[in-house]
This record gives sequence, structure tokens and C-alpha cells, in this order.
Amino acid sequence: MRPGTPGLLFAALALSAGAALVLAHDPAAPVPGSGDGPAAAPRSGAGCEEAKRTDGWCREANVGYVASLAIRSPLLYEALDAHGHAVDPSAVACGTCRAALKSDGFCADHRMGYVGGEAYLSPLTYHLARGRAIDPAAITCRACRRHTRGIGWCDRHRIGIVGRVALEDRREFDDLVKAYRVLEDAIRISERCETCAAAMVAEGYCPVHRLKYKDGRVAAGDGGVR
Repeated sequence: MRPGTPGLLFAALALSAGAALVLAHDPAAPVPGSGDGPAAAPRSGAGCEEAKRTDGWCREANVGYVASLAIRSPLLYEALDAHGHAVDPSAVACGTCRAALKSDGFCADHRMGYVGGEAYLSPLTYHLARGRAIDPAAITCRACRRHTRGIGWCDRHRIGIVGRVALEDRREFDDLVKAYRVLEDAIRISERCETCAAAMVAEGYCPVHRLKYKDGRVAAGDGGVR
């Protein structure tokens, strides 16, 4: 299966309609049909190494990457919506979003942040966008190098690393860790229910199991898919 546009996917997961109105792309665009991966896949021939570097989709292995985590569910990968969207400032009705757009901030009500004038539709992708890209091969610190294979904070260098992204602000990095753990759980859940997994990262609703998710946990329902 190939998911549709982010706006349509988030609407299906019952996300805030106010957030969708911010995006400059057309949320009424047709849903693509079956294909060999999400629309955000890297260029043909780019390979999995390029996909890991760019949070893209590797067609050869049918796997996507976000924060260097392998994601085999196209629906979950598309729900993460790893890349920024152009914003029409005149369409932003939320005062917090307008302020965040100017300051590279985050709107907790709409669960979206802004970096460089673009919108990121989850805490995870927002914090990743605020980090700086690093080359794991150039790192000499043993602890920092270990973190490029997962996630962690180096007290010696006062830097947090997840895969190929580094953050110097400890509080922001701690927020990134929380979002990263939610994604780890969602990847596990995606083996049983892709829709629940997508709802976990998007704070949405799974119509299959009739569950609403918040902060990666079931907010309403029978306890969730395990």
C-alpha cells in the first residue's frame, strides 16, 4: 500500500483540522494508488545509504528511515512526515503558530513546529530539523560515536546525538528522546496494526481498534494493541 498526502493521512487519523490549514500544499489532492513506496521516497538509484542520510524511503529494501530507525510500515513512515512543508503565513490562524513561525518555535496545541519558515508536523521531526547534521565517520569520541548508532547524551562534550543529528540544548534533547521512544514503540506496534502505529506518532485515532492516542499512549479505548 502507498499512503496518500500528509494532509489526507492526518485527517484520516482525526488530527486537528487547524493544523492542516497551515500547509501550503493542497490537502484535497488525490490519494496515490498502490506503488513501491511512499511519495517521499528518494530518487531512483539513491539506495538505502542515501535514505538513511535524508530520512527517506529505500525502494530497494522497501524500508524507510527517520532518526536512523528502520521503518518497514509505509503508513507509519508517511505519518511521520519527516520533511518540512512550505507555509502560507496568511493562512495561519493560531496565534501560537504565528509566533512559532517567526521564532522557530513549537505549538503544543497543534503538535507542530516551525524551522526556517517550514512546518514540521510532529515533535520528533521538529526537533530533528532544529538539530545540526553530523558525519558519524568524523567523530572521535567513543560515547558520541556510539550514540550515532542510536541515541544518547555525552556529558563530556555536552551534546546529544541521534543517528546523524546533534543537539546542544539538553532540555530540547530530552524532548527529542521522548519522541524517539514513542517511535520505537510505534515501530513495534506496526507489526500488529499499522494504523495504531501511525496514530501513536501523530496523536490521532485508529478506526480499526477505535483507539485515540496521546503522547504515544492510549488516551481512550481498551488499552491498545500490544
